[in-house]
Amino acid sequence: MRTVRLSQTISPFGVGAIVDVMGESLMGVDISEWPYERTVRVESKRLEERLGVHELRSPPSVPARPSINSPGIPYQRFPRWLFCQDCRRMHHYRAQQETGEAPQCGQCRGKLVPMRFIAVCATRGHVRDVPWDKWAHSAPESDSQQRCQDHMLVFDTAVRGNEGLSGLVVRCLTCGAYRNLGDLPARGALSRIGIACTGGQPWQRNSPPCDQPLEMLQRGATNVTLADTTTALDIPEPAGSARDIAAEVRQHRNFEDVCSAPHGPRASVLVGLIAEDLGIDERQVRQALDGDPNEVLREMRRGLLSDEWDAFLEATGSTDEPVGTPDFVISATELRRLGADTSVVTEQLSGLVDAVVLAHRLREIRVLHGFRRYTADADLVDVNLGRRGRGRWLPAVESFGEGIFVSLNQERLTEWEQEEMVRVRAAVLEDRRRRSIMGSRLFEATPRAVLLHTLAHIVMRRLAFSCGYSSASLRERVYAETTPRSEAGFLIYTAAGDAEGTLGGLVREGEAPRLARTLVAAIEEAGWCSADPLCRESRGQGLNSLNRAACHGCSLVAETSCERSNVLLDRVLVVGDDKTPGFFQPVLETIRAETVARSRYLADE
Repeated sequence: MRTVRLSQTISPFGVGAIVDVMGESLMGVDISEWPYERTVRVESKRLEERLGVHELRSPPSVPARPSINSPGIPYQRFPRWLFCQDCRRMHHYRAQQETGEAPQCGQCRGKLVPMRFIAVCATRGHVRDVPWDKWAHSAPESDSQQRCQDHMLVFDTAVRGNEGLSGLVVRCLTCGAYRNLGDLPARGALSRIGIACTGGQPWQRNSPPCDQPLEMLQRGATNVTLADTTTALDIPEPAGSARDIAAEVRQHRNFEDVCSAPHGPRASVLVGLIAEDLGIDERQVRQALDGDPNEVLREMRRGLLSDEWDAFLEATGSTDEPVGTPDFVISATELRRLGADTSVVTEQLSGLVDAVVLAHRLREIRVLHGFRRYTADADLVDVNLGRRGRGRWLPAVESFGEGIFVSLNQERLTEWEQEEMVRVRAAVLEDRRRRSIMGSRLFEATPRAVLLHTLAHIVMRRLAFSCGYSSASLRERVYAETTPRSEAGFLIYTAAGDAEGTLGGLVREGEAPRLARTLVAAIEEAGWCSADPLCRESRGQGLNSLNRAACHGCSLVAETSCERSNVLLDRVLVVGDDKTPGFFQPVLETIRAETVARSRYLADE
């Protein structure tokens, strides 16, 4: 019995992902292998309809010290090629040898640990073990080595002690054949010795053949499994919401059968059945079938965010009066206290910030659709690789927490977006996004989106000093769509798996006048980075140069906190420079002027 946290079964240790547990390497199998009767229903009608699924279900939670009878989800040992830390003997550990205990060497009883490399299909997401017996015999020096059948392998270091992978050798004790690992990462290394993709995942049997090339990866590499998830807040059902035909089609029980063979002999019959059941035209069913799956997901996620934006704005008309549902309790507040003496800085800040909403209780739901391997534009592997015996469902987990929602003044923001240098600076990032390998997974880099994303980061960094939660516990949600409605805000929140939620520290920081002080401090800190002038004047930083003036000293946050991979950030759009006006540049200039005046006053005293 091995354990992981419930939230980790979605990401990073969900279906198709490798988890290291006490030196063992295990991979999560798809949900067709899960004990369905022991999973728990996660209620969210809005999210189910948007995703086009019958239901969402969470893995069973177990005690901290589970027994052999505790419910759980299956993981399979991968890779199955292991080697002994003591005698270096290699073993291909089969499923029939599993006893529930950590494997031991049959020769010296030493501990067996997994080999470092695995083979990944870079296009379709398949994965397999490296056949080390074939690798060791791929450069034979004699006929006996070529005909060797009784393989006894050891994983050792080269005699000459070369550095790097060329210093590691897989050797056959039976015939003496050997080969080092120096050529292993080279493109097409396995194809050249006749090793092909198995066409499936390690737990699958009799998978159809795949003709795509294999690439080598270390089993701990981040691109072994790129989880594709959707996160949404549990909000009240939108009043008078329009019917989502595409979602209803995707949720239909016959949709998966049509997708598997859209031009097959049964397709027209099944399309007609779907149209008849839903009372729609067959053309609408075909449109849902022919749509790009990635674009469908992007549109669905945009719709979820738009619904949340509307839900937060509903609270602005009832200051200090909580509204919502038991799992979505929000109330509007002021950035500054009415009637209290405020500084010029706070007055300027109030003109740029439109509304502040406190989320006293939130329910967050994270859903796993599937995963990709090697690159972000590879084919999506579904979380369910088995036969569809019941209505389609997806794995999900729920968390409870609190947060602060801030929206910017739309009129002032629109004026700022029209500045030529603002548009030019954002256009550079947008051009790089389109050419990036992960561009399809990122938002369009408009001035508004980059500004809000960067502002959320610098505010998160500042809140970590005072809210009582670690910086890695805070998360963001950015609302920056311009069509069909104009959105300009962000939510900073924290969520935990405990049903009681969190303790109120973040909401307390959102009350007046604390939030104003936090925003002022965040803007002041963003005005100067410890890496300046290199950071401020940088032409490109981060992955594919998708950041401008943003580094670990000023704008980057924990990977778990950012919903957009810590890219498309630029604090110059927040605080400005000699060429580009920042949205909060007037505030920063006033802060500096007041600081200088105060210093002079103290000097005169």
